[in-house]
Amino acid sequence: MDITHIRYFLKTAELLNYTHAAEQLFITRQSLRQAIAAMEAELGQPLFTNMRNKLALTEYGAYLAASGMQVIAAFDRMQEGLARLSRSQTMLHVGFSVSLFPFILPETESILRAFRAAFPHITLDVEHLENDQIIDAVSRGELDCGCVIQMPCRREGSVMRRFAGFDAAIDFSDSSPLSGKKEIMLSDLDGIPCIGMGSLEKTLHPVYTACQEQGLTLHYTPTISTIDAFYQIQHGLAVGFDIYKPDAPGYYPQHTAHLAGYSWEMGMLCAEPSRDAGALHLFCAFLEQAYQQRMKGTHP
Repeated sequence: MDITHIRYFLKTAELLNYTHAAEQLFITRQSLRQAIAAMEAELGQPLFTNMRNKLALTEYGAYLAASGMQVIAAFDRMQEGLARLSRSQTMLHVGFSVSLFPFILPETESILRAFRAAFPHITLDVEHLENDQIIDAVSRGELDCGCVIQMPCRREGSVMRRFAGFDAAIDFSDSSPLSGKKEIMLSDLDGIPCIGMGSLEKTLHPVYTACQEQGLTLHYTPTISTIDAFYQIQHGLAVGFDIYKPDAPGYYPQHTAHLAGYSWEMGMLCAEPSRDAGALHLFCAFLEQAYQQRMKGTHP
């Protein structure tokens, strides 16, 4: 059953005459009868009775007539909205965190090209920024949205559209006092030099809050350079807040332990309210689908 068949049925239900309905639908009477018969076969129930060449609705036909009007009205509103959207040129200001590259979302450029081809009326103004910079820019309304990785928290003026979640981990070297641990408590990090993908106050806000509540002192420094982070960790200069992702290149289970009670989320941080909610929804849905396809081993 498709939307055209429902329109055919509703016109027939209105006029209760195949010939008159077919004329107003600009199709043949035979085509109309075949469409109604196909609907009845799919439903397994009759929609009309025909007594002495007089059509009447069955109980199934009466139900479809009532609910079908709502379906058609909603479909027409959707088409009108799409038409208005296609007539207008929209610009989205989008940020991508440099912390997502190269391991979490490496195919961004191909995804953006695919989106621009699919929705030419939406112009993307794309910036690659630090994780904290995107969080600030979205909260100030300078970006419509930003693809970030963060520890889950509520933020004033924005909403997170989550694409994926990861357990939190701590990376360390053989010489670290954490070496040999399989699970790390936040208190184990007290006084140890730490690095991560953004500030405690923003990217790792739950850790920041817990430190305030528990009176812990983390010697923490944000770093956006993956190479610099690897160097510091491998040479025992710091331990690193990381995602627990065994399939990532360079993952060494003997040098990684779960951080108990903490997790990461990756997704689109969106300004709320949005300046163009329709275009923003399209973009976020497209990016989420592309990411899920990547996780399944296919590409957009």
